[in-house]
Amino acid sequence: MVEIFENEQVDHIFNDEIKIIQEKGAFHFSLDSILLAAWAKKYIKDRAKVIELCAGNCAATLYMSYFNLAKYDAIEIQADIYDQAKRSIELNQLENRINLHLGNVKDAGKMVRFDSYDLVCVNPPYFKNSPGHEVNPNEKKAIARHEIMINLEEIIMIASKLLKMRGHLLMVHRPERLGEIISFCEKYDVCVKEVQPFTAKRGEDANLIIIDAVRHSKSDGLVLKDAIVTQNDQGGYLPEINQYLAENADQKAKRVEKSKYYFYVLLCKDGTFYGGFTNDVEKRVLHHNQGKGAKYTKTRRPVKLLYSEEFPEKRLALKREYWFKHHDRKWKEKFLREHGVNFS
Repeated sequence: MVEIFENEQVDHIFNDEIKIIQEKGAFHFSLDSILLAAWAKKYIKDRAKVIELCAGNCAATLYMSYFNLAKYDAIEIQADIYDQAKRSIELNQLENRINLHLGNVKDAGKMVRFDSYDLVCVNPPYFKNSPGHEVNPNEKKAIARHEIMINLEEIIMIASKLLKMRGHLLMVHRPERLGEIISFCEKYDVCVKEVQPFTAKRGEDANLIIIDAVRHSKSDGLVLKDAIVTQNDQGGYLPEINQYLAENADQKAKRVEKSKYYFYVLLCKDGTFYGGFTNDVEKRVLHHNQGKGAKYTKTRRPVKLLYSEEFPEKRLALKREYWFKHHDRKWKEKFLREHGVNFS
């Protein structure tokens, strides 16, 4: 079972399908991260490799992973926020698809491989840490909002190194820094191809932009999109924005129609554990107890189902099975306890 501390809360996005652990009163994920993740979806195929920099509590990565079967990495520098993100990944049962790294993005080369990602996403600190600039007194918020640990140029330089040729960099930022962003992108061979502005109300200046840049691409052909309005007269989100926050009926139906596969854990008569996969847990357990399930369980009957976990694709259930079987007994016991399983 994933532990939630007294100073924490579990928030939900996308019709409560995605769960995120956050500290009460601390820095929470915002619409910026959700818009970034929503814009990134079109580039993410099931076999893609994606990395989120300055990941915070991994809201963007968790959101992106909901729509595909891609492999994700994420880097976060603050240890307590990293811990919350790690537990959020476990809460959503995505440990086999999301690898979270604790450290400074500047040291990304020590944690992951350069030249290996189809997409880099980043919601970086927006504000410079310059003399006279007021910094938030809350240290966590200050690091998230101000360039204290890393600056804009360093982020774009690292992003360029991480991307494959023709890979995309998606960044959400403030409009007033667009000139710097374009300049740094050109410097590090990442050309800005599209800029999507957002504004609270029509007639007001844009207060947010998403930049789509491509590594080793021609510098011409920049498209400046029409600004998207985010709020109605009452201050609530317009339907065009709410679509990124909530799953509609058609989307849900398509997911439900997909085949389901399961990773499961059995307790054998001799006290050992057996991990397997199936598309019908009840039927598979019956086969094990009839001596038809597997060579290992045939001589260790009867077996008892301890735990099962659902996946939308066979290869993911198989990967979970492989992951479980290649750990020792101590690790398996810890895994089961964390998932609320009593095996004694």
